[in-house]
Amino acid sequence: MDLKKGQDIIEGFDALLHATDPALAHVRVTSGAWTLTEIVGHLVDSAANNHQRFARLISGNLEQFPPYEAENFVMVQQYDGCDFAEMANFWRQYNWLLMHIMQIIPANALENIWQRPDGPKSLRTLIEGYFEHIQMHSDHYRERMQQIAEDRK
Repeated sequence: MDLKKGQDIIEGFDALLHATDPALAHVRVTSGAWTLTEIVGHLVDSAANNHQRFARLISGNLEQFPPYEAENFVMVQQYDGCDFAEMANFWRQYNWLLMHIMQIIPANALENIWQRPDGPKSLRTLIEGYFEHIQMHSDHYRERMQQIAEDRK
């Protein structure tokens, strides 16, 4: 588990957020495509869900945890109605907290297991997956910014 690499991923996405023109944050390129603000909202949901998973797994193994319904969460919480700068700041602060938690996890807790329907996952694996998820959506976000810019030409 490389927390430095994870921090770099978080800082890279944060730089994208800072570079975003707020006037473009609510542009929907096609029906059903997330706006930039909705992508950030989805990553806030991811942070919140993983916060709970991490905290519970630090204490021991986890047998059950509610499923994460990404599309539904974005829809029902109407993130596109939120102020982009506030959403970006909230994501930034939440990840600051998660990095703190990851840095203080006892080494033996990293092997605690969540029994998922698709097979067991260790806390270490979940943390690595969290960073991969941010990187995937960072790429998604960058592509969406390019789509918006091209559509505005």
